Amino acid sequence: MAYKDSLFRSIFGNAKSALALYNAVHGTSLDARDTEVVMNTLNETLWTPRKNDLSFLINRGLVVVAEHQSTINENMPYRMLQYVCRLFENGLEDKKLVYKQALVKHARPRFIVLLNGTAAFPDHRKMRLSDSFERVAGFDGVALELEIDVYNVNEGRNRSILEACDELKGYAYFVHRVRAHEKELAARGEKPGGEETVKAAIRLAIRDCRNAGLLTEFWENMSQEELNMLANEWDMETALEVREEEGFERGREEGREEGMGIGVGIGVETVAANALAKGLPFDLIHEITGLDTETITGLSQRAR
Repeated sequence: MAYKDSLFRSIFGNAKSALALYNAVHGTSLDARDTEVVMNTLNETLWTPRKNDLSFLINRGLVVVAEHQSTINENMPYRMLQYVCRLFENGLEDKKLVYKQALVKHARPRFIVLLNGTAAFPDHRKMRLSDSFERVAGFDGVALELEIDVYNVNEGRNRSILEACDELKGYAYFVHRVRAHEKELAARGEKPGGEETVKAAIRLAIRDCRNAGLLTEFWENMSQEELNMLANEWDMETALEVREEEGFERGREEGREEGMGIGVGIGVETVAANALAKGLPFDLIHEITGLDTETITGLSQRAR
């Protein structure tokens, strides 16, 4: 299926919305009329499945890498490091320049994660690559660092940021209303997390957004195919949250230790194959299953 973008990427994957997001998060007032914004979001290919949610270059001197997360991932600094290395490499017209004596200039990076999961999280928190480094006696210095600003963008959190960006405000409101309608439908006897329940909740949330005057143009341009894909992604987000609540990862590791790893692995690959068939991003499948990108790529190639 051609439609693979998450809702977040679909909303902010254009220069105007991306700049509005940057202004809101950083408290700046860059004007789209005299600010050059070039989208350079990484896309997955056959050989390089890694992609990020959103990245863009501002006035050729500032590269912003933004990710949406429904569950906090402590490995985001490492993932951002992978992304920015790819972006720097892609920005070189001549890859041989780094082997010459003259200093090669790179855009200054900024890293943002927007979190809207259901688990408790503060309005803002910094994550650092150095938090993942092993402690070694006698070595306290950090020779490599990458810092991320993580913002909680659930409804009612970071109000100043949400109010400064209509798209982000609409996005947060939509997510809030979908969850509310899912609970309402479940209370009426609908199957919790079922595909039809999710689709119904999404349609009701879109109606709420329209009534509130939020993202109206975006919803008007959404096709039925995109609506179905959105429901599928929402199903997988629910699956991820359930997996974490039930300690799926712990059980999988215990199964390996007891010699049961093959059976569990087959189940995980089945989940990954089903997710690929629905067109979900590699990163999300990795979070759900724990499979590495090489395994997911192999499953994708076999499915072709």
